[in-house]
Amino acid sequence: MHSVEKYPGAIEIIIAATVMALLGLVGLYIAPLFFLIMLLLPLPLVYLILKRDLLCGLLAVMLTTLILMVTFDHIKSAGLLVLQFAPLGVLIGIMLKNRVAVNKSMAVLFFWALIIAVLNLFFSFILSGAGISQVTEEFRVTMEQMASLYNQNGLLNEADRQQYLALTEQVAYLVQTFLPGNVAVWNIMMTMVTYFIARQWMHKLGYTVPDNFYFTKWQLPWYCIWLIIIGLALTMGGDELSWQLMELTGKNILYIAAFIFFVLGIAVILHYIQLWRVSKVVKFIVMAVLLLYLPFTAVMALAIGVIDPVVNLRRHRSE
Repeated sequence: MHSVEKYPGAIEIIIAATVMALLGLVGLYIAPLFFLIMLLLPLPLVYLILKRDLLCGLLAVMLTTLILMVTFDHIKSAGLLVLQFAPLGVLIGIMLKNRVAVNKSMAVLFFWALIIAVLNLFFSFILSGAGISQVTEEFRVTMEQMASLYNQNGLLNEADRQQYLALTEQVAYLVQTFLPGNVAVWNIMMTMVTYFIARQWMHKLGYTVPDNFYFTKWQLPWYCIWLIIIGLALTMGGDELSWQLMELTGKNILYIAAFIFFVLGIAVILHYIQLWRVSKVVKFIVMAVLLLYLPFTAVMALAIGVIDPVVNLRRHRSE
């Protein structure tokens, strides 16, 4: 009892580390639950930092790492798992504890998600000796085997088989080109969702969180337009100089920028739908039409998202 009173956070550190280790093991052993687990893993760490301090959080991370490495066969996989959730939990915990504004927190987490994406690609392809081209080649082989199987069973004739293989080549090219961008976009989404889950959970537990965030009021600074400029410059420069790495880098920057501006465009559209003084039935019909004509909606949202940081389309309404 004396030792517990002397170290009041010891029990909480052990509990938090045990919960994170158990969640980590579930994610490592049950692959379909991995992404859901990754959303929840940083939460005990965030809670511990908010209730105690950063030192308690770091001790919990060390204990979690030890448990995972002892109980899981692949030490590298356990280490990569800790690398993905522990710094994120520490970042979110520190920002919530210091009541950092939501926009600033999102900016920090955005860059952290990009760093994690680069590390994932580095460990997955470079250190393991596998390249992106190897992944696409395995994809081609698998699809060709499926085409042959369908052809043997009479499900595809030769003309359909050729169309199927042509489509396979197009998909393989897109995978090879935009795999880094897809990894980055996925990390950004996972990171932001984890942050807002943590905010909501801490608020329900009675902790004071930074100012409320309204998606329809979310804005980006004007200089984010440089993402498009840099992406276009690298893409065109790489094509002109026949430098594939530069061209791929530019295309993936454009891909990430397209995702960001698309989400911003959706925020602007929803802002004006909320302000529209018509019945909820009419708003529902408009939303249904936008979903039915999704390609048009995507292009419109992307265009609005690119324009908004420069023009501020919601300025006059907010004044």
